[in-house]
Amino acid sequence: MRLVKSRLDKNYVQRKLRYRLRIFYVILFLMSGILVYDLLTGVITAWLAIGGFGLGVVIGFAVGSISTVLWHEEKSKVISKMDWAGGIVLVLYLSFSFSKKWIFGHWLHGAILSAFCFSTVAGIMLGRLISTRKQVKGILKEKGFLKK
Repeated sequence: MRLVKSRLDKNYVQRKLRYRLRIFYVILFLMSGILVYDLLTGVITAWLAIGGFGLGVVIGFAVGSISTVLWHEEKSKVISKMDWAGGIVLVLYLSFSFSKKWIFGHWLHGAILSAFCFSTVAGIMLGRLISTRKQVKGILKEKGFLKK
């Protein structure tokens, strides 16, 4: 059994899960870029952006910790599985995504609201990314594929 470096090795992590993590990275990068642009042009204040980002990270960690990441014995890989709890979380997450302008629209309007939503989405992606990677690395360490 060979030890894997700190990156997630494709031999031990399901392709679909690796793809999902890449999507999180891309969305995080895009939303962060838009957020930095909004900060530099003065559309949103730093405190409001940090608040939205922090709220997003908390939501992302919550959603990420509920998701099911486990070791599949037959495939000898870490897989991500959608169970009923994950389905409920997905529905709630999508509901929040579509209604966040209504929720935050009571306090924020126009371009500030859009910038705040970008900062929240960037935070959610970071929280999901960190949470999922932590679960995968924990499983790989437990199975002896990562250095402890």
